[in-house]
Amino acid sequence: MPKQFKTYTRFEGGLNTKTNARSIQDNELAQANNVIIDEFGMVKSCGKAVANTGGGTNYTAPSLGGAQQAGYGLFQAVMDYKIDETNSPTVFTFLADPSSATKIDIAEDETPFSQSGAFDTDEIDLVGYPGVSGNSNGAAVFDIADGVVRIADANFGANNTCKFYGFIKRKLWLDSNGDQLNVDGGSAQTISEYASTFSGLHEPFNTPFITGGSAGTPANGGLVGATLGVNGTLTASDDNGSGSSDDIDFSAGTLADDLDTPLDTGTFKLVNKTDGAVYSITTRTDTNTVIVSSAIDISNKDCLVAPAAGYGYNLEVIQPGSGSMTAGTYEFAQTFIYDGVQESVPSPMFGTITIASSKYLQLGIIAHHAYGSRRTGGRIYMRDSTVKGEWEFLVDISHTEGCRTSLEGEYTGWATAYSQSSELTCTVNITANNVDTFETLNGYSSSVQTNHIGHTGCGYKTSVVSNRRRFVANVKSPDDTGTTVHQPDRLMYSEINKFDTILPTNFIDIGVNDGEEFVKLEAFADRLLAFKNRTLYIINIGGGSDTQWFLESSHQNMGVEFHAAVTKTAFGVCWVNKNGLYIYDGSKITNLQTKILESEWEAFVNSDTMIGYEPTHKHLVVIRDADDESSDNGDAYVYSFITKSFTFVEDLIADNVKSNPITDVYNKMTMAVSTNSVVSYDGEPDAGTTFDIKLKDDDFGLPNTVKKIYGVTVEYASDNNNSDGIKYFYTNDSGTKQGTANAGDLADTNNDLDVNRVTFGTPLLASSFQVQLDMDGNSIQKVNNVAVEYRPIYKRIT
Repeated sequence: MPKQFKTYTRFEGGLNTKTNARSIQDNELAQANNVIIDEFGMVKSCGKAVANTGGGTNYTAPSLGGAQQAGYGLFQAVMDYKIDETNSPTVFTFLADPSSATKIDIAEDETPFSQSGAFDTDEIDLVGYPGVSGNSNGAAVFDIADGVVRIADANFGANNTCKFYGFIKRKLWLDSNGDQLNVDGGSAQTISEYASTFSGLHEPFNTPFITGGSAGTPANGGLVGATLGVNGTLTASDDNGSGSSDDIDFSAGTLADDLDTPLDTGTFKLVNKTDGAVYSITTRTDTNTVIVSSAIDISNKDCLVAPAAGYGYNLEVIQPGSGSMTAGTYEFAQTFIYDGVQESVPSPMFGTITIASSKYLQLGIIAHHAYGSRRTGGRIYMRDSTVKGEWEFLVDISHTEGCRTSLEGEYTGWATAYSQSSELTCTVNITANNVDTFETLNGYSSSVQTNHIGHTGCGYKTSVVSNRRRFVANVKSPDDTGTTVHQPDRLMYSEINKFDTILPTNFIDIGVNDGEEFVKLEAFADRLLAFKNRTLYIINIGGGSDTQWFLESSHQNMGVEFHAAVTKTAFGVCWVNKNGLYIYDGSKITNLQTKILESEWEAFVNSDTMIGYEPTHKHLVVIRDADDESSDNGDAYVYSFITKSFTFVEDLIADNVKSNPITDVYNKMTMAVSTNSVVSYDGEPDAGTTFDIKLKDDDFGLPNTVKKIYGVTVEYASDNNNSDGIKYFYTNDSGTKQGTANAGDLADTNNDLDVNRVTFGTPLLASSFQVQLDMDGNSIQKVNNVAVEYRPIYKRIT
């Protein structure tokens, strides 16, 4: 029988260790180390994740105080404004530095999609409140909605909280003519900046951390004067006028009935409207007398009591004449409005007003400049102090335009209490009760304990934005009793278009008390993928209302152990666990891992195995470890979506602590490593790693029959002489498997695609034959085909 050639010219089957090397397909490989197969008919040297910092690269090296939390802390977004307030699309790269107090550094790409600038340190601080250091080792998780990045500490650091980072541009304090007032010593106040602040919706007179004893207890604040003088002003008289403090008697009216209010704890200021002098109120002795911080002469001068900067509003209420208000005794409350659309829960004010029959109310709102850039205004409510029903809407407050008594009405502009002072006033008339309430305006009752997850020490472990809502899971927050609890199996969601408004009742009950916790949320094609440790839940959230959502399916043994074990690709959501490598394409789940031996895969995948995506060549990369616990923690399996094949890459990332991988704007899979480096994987071949593949252990379709093997032909490209580049294994004519042998060199081709043939002086007598190409890493190697020359002699193996 004449000689024959068996040519291996398509390698798209990739690595197959699940099937015996004798039984794999001709286009599969029994070993595929440090190679990539992302085009048909070509095996190439693999690429590596290499430093992407310095000249000609995409990033400037960070300088962290310590290595980042393994598998966390890296995020990227394209924002509409630069940090210098220029309106131009700009790439922001966020990197957590959790070494001492968890803070976020930001690198700004001032020429988008070319190269980022230096990392500005400590741009965002996860500390919960001033004067306390944030907790170290925070595991920063990010999401973005409408140009605002929100960050939480998945480790629930006791002093850390959820943060908001976004650009805010707004004018403040317009008068009724639409002109900006000069306040705070003579300047017009305009906000134009990136705000790094709390994402919580804290109510007036409640600091961003938990006050009042138990977790989540709201702090009451604000004052309602029962009869605060003619035309809403206070007429005060000086009792002694000397010494280090002064007793000020409000003879024209009373100041809240309770003697245990913020008025007694230094939260309010006394403002002399005649000369603009401001005095701190340190305490008071009764409902008429306050003690200020220094001696003053204020006899028979008009005054007002203003809150300290940013705390909330004070309220003066009088009944000047006839109207149609319902008679009764009323209590009042106030809220803050955040971002123009989100409202805090009401904060009750001290004091009550008895409204006579057939009267109208004149309300004087007293504000004190410096409310924080997210707070765009507030609202005033009232209700019967005996019945205590839902809060009735009274006044809508805008820090820009003033106040109005209906959401469709015209604004009355602001005025300064004294020329260029920080205290501002606005007076409106309420002639009749309003049909709107807090509940009708917001869609939920004011009786909720809290409407956000933003208290210090609270947060969530994973989040995603989809269909104009924000979903969070594995939550720590106050419950309906005000006690802070960690609920690992709690999945919650925001109100639509209100990404921080998350009510205690906004939760999806799935897998409760099943011994698992939520690890990762991802969204794709109107589906929410909720990963627990062992179980995946797919929830259909395509309906506009949450009442239309439903659990579409649940999948045992398809959960993940690590939040960075999930990534989003152009083809769907992918994830990895010890059972496989999966993709959800919007309609079905497919296990991509069908060719790696189960025991090998299970040994490779750990509790912190990560997955990333490189979009140009469409590589899905499975990285062994996020941390630096072993010498092979940077090894990876690479799956090509083009050829649907696997290969194995040693040290695709150098051994080190690694952040979570991201698919960056430069079309690379990028991570931060150690304390001072950013590395990227672009999928292109690189020199530097030994190219090592084994073909099928081939019996050429004639098992148990002896063949003569004459030689091997390789079509390849190389820029290096590969000594003993062709190796082989064979089973001899007696059926005994032989060890590795060298067939010959693969010479330098100057990167041209050349053909090299090696022959055996004496043909091998073999029942099966297997080629190994073991090429040096000093150049990029490419193999187009391999051929084996043989002739069957139809001799039975003996």
